[in-house]
Amino acid sequence: MFLLQSGDNREKKPVRVGPWGGQGGFGWDDGVYSGVKQLVIAHGSGIDSLQIEYDKKGASIWSERHGGSGGNKTDKIMFDYPQEILTHITGTYGPLMYMGPNIIKSLTFYTNKGKHGPFGDEQGPSFTSKIDEGRIVGFHGREGFFLDGLGVHVLEGIVKVSYGVLKEPVPQGPGPWGGDGGRPWDDGVFSGVKQIFVTRTADAICSIQIEYDRSGQSVWSVKHGGTVGTATHRLKLEHPHEFLVSISGYHGSTNREDKHKFVKSLSFQTSRGKYGPFGEEVGTFFTSPTADGKVVGFHGRSGAYLDAIGVHMQYWLGSNNRPSRPSIFKRSGWAD
Repeated sequence: MFLLQSGDNREKKPVRVGPWGGQGGFGWDDGVYSGVKQLVIAHGSGIDSLQIEYDKKGASIWSERHGGSGGNKTDKIMFDYPQEILTHITGTYGPLMYMGPNIIKSLTFYTNKGKHGPFGDEQGPSFTSKIDEGRIVGFHGREGFFLDGLGVHVLEGIVKVSYGVLKEPVPQGPGPWGGDGGRPWDDGVFSGVKQIFVTRTADAICSIQIEYDRSGQSVWSVKHGGTVGTATHRLKLEHPHEFLVSISGYHGSTNREDKHKFVKSLSFQTSRGKYGPFGEEVGTFFTSPTADGKVVGFHGRSGAYLDAIGVHMQYWLGSNNRPSRPSIFKRSGWAD
């Protein structure tokens, strides 16, 4: 596990940063806690509301829902607290209509293990709360029918990851491989992969959606890509006994006239065997690292198709940390 080093807390006081966004609505301040355990975000063209589960010396405390009751979609981010620490946020703000008031348009959350988001519409001026070697211990802002403004309380220089005594694998993010179209996405880092859905056309991979495991809880990603797929494949791993080791595939354009590149095929290598290829193996070949480790997250680019894909890896630090690989190669079925 990560060793969290703490300095002299008596000499450290949280710093109030922000808020960024608009001046409408009413001001609110949740105050200061030990850390952040979970976030619930409702969003559409902007951020409709934000609700936070804090940790206060081992006790869970939920904030009120800050903002309105709208939102086309609600996402839940569950951090692997206290090993996963919320370090900073970024986002954008602007009006929903011409000459309208500014609200928070999008939010992205960063931890010592990865990135969550963006959520909302990444339009307008951007902001960041990043402070070196700090962690977020509270939120404040302004609220009305939307989340008008958002700021944070940051504890500086208290939590550091001591890499010299790191016991668990280190997340890394190779890739993405493919084209540069679409919009970037990053699911972040989880404990493992439980299930994958892939849709495709005859020419390219249309979308991918992943069911992750986070400390025993299932977390589904959004569908990355479009809805034009004519075939659907499902890979169900026998988690935790079977884990994803690497991915490979091909990327290229769908025809000679089109210069845009997409992911054209995907194969998945697990601790029990290989699944695929799924799609057309034409174009430029790519593969994620095949060193001893496992895939614990995906990132990439997507629009109408899956433009590019990459992985977050965790590598075993010594043979004692490697999970055993079963000798029986029992393959989970794909449904076409």
